[in-house]
Amino acid sequence: MPPRQVGVPAYAGISLQPERAFAVVVQGESVLPVEPVAASPGDVGAVLRAVVAATGPGLLNAVTVDMSRVLLESVLRPTAEMPRVAAIRIVPRTASDPALARSPAELIERLVAERFTVAGGHDLLGNELCPLDYTALARVCDRLRADGTTHVAIVAAGSQAQQQHERAVADAIQAALPNARISAASDFGGQGLAAREATVVLNSALDALASKIVGRWWRALADFAPRTALRIARGDGGYSTAVHIRALPVAALGADDAMQLCGAAYVARTADCRVVLPRPGGMVAGDVRHGLAVVRPGELAGIGTELVVPTAVLVPDTRLPYDREGSLFDVPVIQAPTNVAQLACMGAAVSKPMAWLDEVAFIESAVELNDVRRDAEDRATAIVMANGAAPGSAYSAEVSAVAVPYSPSGMVRVRVRVVGAPDTEAVSPAEPARMAW
Repeated sequence: MPPRQVGVPAYAGISLQPERAFAVVVQGESVLPVEPVAASPGDVGAVLRAVVAATGPGLLNAVTVDMSRVLLESVLRPTAEMPRVAAIRIVPRTASDPALARSPAELIERLVAERFTVAGGHDLLGNELCPLDYTALARVCDRLRADGTTHVAIVAAGSQAQQQHERAVADAIQAALPNARISAASDFGGQGLAAREATVVLNSALDALASKIVGRWWRALADFAPRTALRIARGDGGYSTAVHIRALPVAALGADDAMQLCGAAYVARTADCRVVLPRPGGMVAGDVRHGLAVVRPGELAGIGTELVVPTAVLVPDTRLPYDREGSLFDVPVIQAPTNVAQLACMGAAVSKPMAWLDEVAFIESAVELNDVRRDAEDRATAIVMANGAAPGSAYSAEVSAVAVPYSPSGMVRVRVRVVGAPDTEAVSPAEPARMAW
């Protein structure tokens, strides 16, 4: 193991796997795998004691926890104790076919205890499709109160453009059930009622487990490293504050894949590459560009439907486009080691605060398009700053505006990805890291 660097700030990345926890410390130019790791992902104290011992007293600046695998496994296991969710759709009319009233993914449907439809909703231009049915809403509130429901997921047609009906339903339910935990689809953006509903149902179902995990880490840090910041890895390859992830835990799903890509790029000290990762079904490949994992909204393995939160784009690795030097055109190809959990730890340790917005807007001129982009970038920048970015460090890593198919002229889908630098950065990619695998 490389020697401890006296006085150099340290950043820990921790990967919670279903069977155990792994940890890596990035300190200066050294990457220190921490042993022994905890025998259980819930043994937070053992992990932190080992990390603090590896860094030295007072040198641990931040701990970034990747809990995506634990969250995903809890959803995939049929025997897992997950809170049942009441799902409320706000659409003009109830589905005529029972199959259309359900989610296309059986896993999502298994998490839904009750379904309700309240007339209302808007189109993508923000025009009201029909008035909100307050009489039906009152009946839903009475039913939820009688059932003692604690987790509610709300999705309204067109809430990406107009949140009025979705917020009115959420306010009424909160008034009727003050202790209810409510998730609203407008917090995520994205397209497609099924994908938006699946995302918000998962967010509601994961609420209790995410709060439990975050609470453990808060308490452990208070005991073992009280001056250390707690960060939670996101599926888009960045990190958020623990408070943000407690409210939107679904944003942490897929972080394991993104962090593995970023960790492999960090070891190679390259900002642009293709990373080949081992998986039980074969090798897959993902890309890193400008130091960031390439991500898009998509379907996580085992979920059965697309989500609107971004995750790493992984494709089967055929190896056909590679040349003799192992490169893909002008991008180097990195073969990841078998122990990808430590790569995830490393990617988490050097990750940055990040925000992603995926919205629909109506524009009539190039000037309006620039205004829409600027507004989205400003709001994403505010989120990044709230997640702990250094003042003045936020920049737009990805901005796109494309026409929405089969929609009126002027409808565009705007995606913005904003990245910031942590208040105190880890070492930047310049030369290969000194590893002790």
